Amino acid sequence: MITKLNNFTLKSFVGYTNPNDLFFRPKNILFGYNGKGKSSIAIGIKDEFLKDTIKKPENLRLLDKDYISNSLLLENSEGKIKGVEASFSKGDVDIENKIKELEKQIISEVEIAKLETNIADSRKNIRAEIDTIHDRRKGKVGISKKSSSDSVERVIELYKKDFQDAKKIEADKEKLIKIIGDNAIERQIAQYDNLRTLNFSKIPTTLIEQVKAIFTEKFGEDISIPEFEVVQWIESGIKLHKEGDNCKFCDSKLDYSDVKLKIAEYKENKRHKATEKLKHFREQLQSLLDSIRIIEKESKTYSTNIGIEVEQNFTEIAEKEGIIDSLITSCQLKIDNIEIQESFDFVLLAETSKVIEESIFTLTKTKSEKLAELRRKQNNLTTLVKGAIGLEILKSSTIEEKRKEVKDMVVYLKEKRSNNKKKQQEIQDLKHQKSLTKDFADFVSQILNDINISLKVTLDSDNRNYIIKSTNENATLTIKDISEGEKNILALLFFYYELFADNKQQNIKPEIELIIVDDPISSMDDSNKFYILELMKNLLVLQNQQVFVMTHSWDDYCNLSYGKKAWVDKKDKEDNEIKSKYATFEINKNNGKSTLVKSKNLEKPYNYLFKEIYEFSIKSNEDLKTECEIYHYPNVMRRIFEEWYGFKIGRDLNFTSNFQKQIENDFRITSNNQKTKLGLLIKVCNILSHSINGSMNPQEIHQSAKYLMWLIEDKDKLHFDKMKNNN
Repeated sequence: MITKLNNFTLKSFVGYTNPNDLFFRPKNILFGYNGKGKSSIAIGIKDEFLKDTIKKPENLRLLDKDYISNSLLLENSEGKIKGVEASFSKGDVDIENKIKELEKQIISEVEIAKLETNIADSRKNIRAEIDTIHDRRKGKVGISKKSSSDSVERVIELYKKDFQDAKKIEADKEKLIKIIGDNAIERQIAQYDNLRTLNFSKIPTTLIEQVKAIFTEKFGEDISIPEFEVVQWIESGIKLHKEGDNCKFCDSKLDYSDVKLKIAEYKENKRHKATEKLKHFREQLQSLLDSIRIIEKESKTYSTNIGIEVEQNFTEIAEKEGIIDSLITSCQLKIDNIEIQESFDFVLLAETSKVIEESIFTLTKTKSEKLAELRRKQNNLTTLVKGAIGLEILKSSTIEEKRKEVKDMVVYLKEKRSNNKKKQQEIQDLKHQKSLTKDFADFVSQILNDINISLKVTLDSDNRNYIIKSTNENATLTIKDISEGEKNILALLFFYYELFADNKQQNIKPEIELIIVDDPISSMDDSNKFYILELMKNLLVLQNQQVFVMTHSWDDYCNLSYGKKAWVDKKDKEDNEIKSKYATFEINKNNGKSTLVKSKNLEKPYNYLFKEIYEFSIKSNEDLKTECEIYHYPNVMRRIFEEWYGFKIGRDLNFTSNFQKQIENDFRITSNNQKTKLGLLIKVCNILSHSINGSMNPQEIHQSAKYLMWLIEDKDKLHFDKMKNNN
């Protein structure tokens, strides 16, 4: 048994040796907040133990934050856990013989692969036969084969559907089977699609109305206005010049701006504008005449493909060619001599345009109807040809025989695979039965189930080590997949139950002399925390092993120390000193250095925490510079505030900014200054009680502690004085 550390140096412990009145005892409980040196002293105790050359690593057990990675996980295992041998059940002498017999009944992977190849080849042969029938029966009709990615069974189902669709058109199988694909209709459709679209140039109504007005208006001769063509010629010529140029035709001086103004004046003249409009109208008439002549050329093609019934429509259009030509002449006469009263038959133009438009509409409609009928026939033919292909495939005895062979092989393969799986599971079960590590896995899994942890530990395929599985989904997990609380409890269960040689935890493995547990309770809910505390209490009553249990929780420290009579030594009748087996310590840290002090008086957790914050609140700002535990206090403040608020107001305290209003109402806080301080207290408790945030100002933590003490004194002075006087 080790009694003290000797000149121990690690992190905040510097040259530390236990004082003579502070030696370790068989059972030791140490309390210290995070950051004070618990993990360091655990390493120091281990190293001190191993200084004795007789001692070996297998003589001690250490549970710390690195236990999972250093002691539990296999190297390069992706989360597998080392096996723990424990003979908790009886072996079966016949297991090995049973395994050998089962292995003989397993079909080899070579035979399985051979069966799979035969099935694949047979399916390829069936598909080749199907494609041969398809190509032969489809003729020249553009019908694609079924997708090459579809299975044979899927392809046959698709052809079966094709046959069912064809029966709706042709129910007689004998007639259907004789249908061969023909592309005659496809060719007709292509010819129809190649027919020129018939269009004609329709004259806008607004233009006709404007021209009507011109024909009714009287234009006197104005010799000051040049002819329309002359104006156009001058306008074209002026575009070749720029300001300052001489005339490029006669080299005379040219007044460029004056000429441009005169051109604009000429173009704005009524007579000039009317002539321009008439010329545009004549162009529209000419476009209409050109359209008629183009349509006439399509007459033979249309009648050949659609039928002679369309010739009447083309004749009606052709007859209008002379009328349009005469109307063009009338328009030209007016253009040539706009002053004369020339007549123009606008009624005849309207009637002619209507006849042409109606004839084109009839031709277009006839073409569309014929094309739709051809496409309907083509769709029917395609459906019938596909149905004929499907019918021949369904009637093919060759395909049917090959399908039966494939089906039989698939059933046989499925049976063999099922048999293999069953036999392999039986072999695995038998191997589990003979494995010393299986008993431990079953035992830990039962414990996890009892404490409502949805995990189980099962043997890996090597039957020596473990894998973690979810009990809900039976999915294999790694350490990374489970929560911190689950990791901690899994580690502690392995650590604890590995200590024992039996499943009743009565006999510690004889080689174990020292047990060190560093902060066993972390990230656990209350029910699991209670279970772990009970395990720790069990360690503290072991007869022959020295035990060290360390915790950062004052609650847990009080629970573990309760009733142990630490440091309470007695004398027997012969006046011989009988030392208590138990020692309790607190790890202190001042000016960056850690030491051990005797902890004997067990205060209630609330009293102890209140004392801490009160003493912190009365420190000066100068003292804060050496206060190394500043970031521990927010969690303590939170606990004090929650407990005091609970018994003062009778309601749980929820640390959110939204709850600040409720607190202000409960304590009638109306001052803006007090509200600001309350807000800072809530912020400090809410953020820093969960994580260390280096950006938080230590003065803010100190101010919040002072405000919390002021608030309790102001609202509950009797309570404050009692707690203060207890310090």
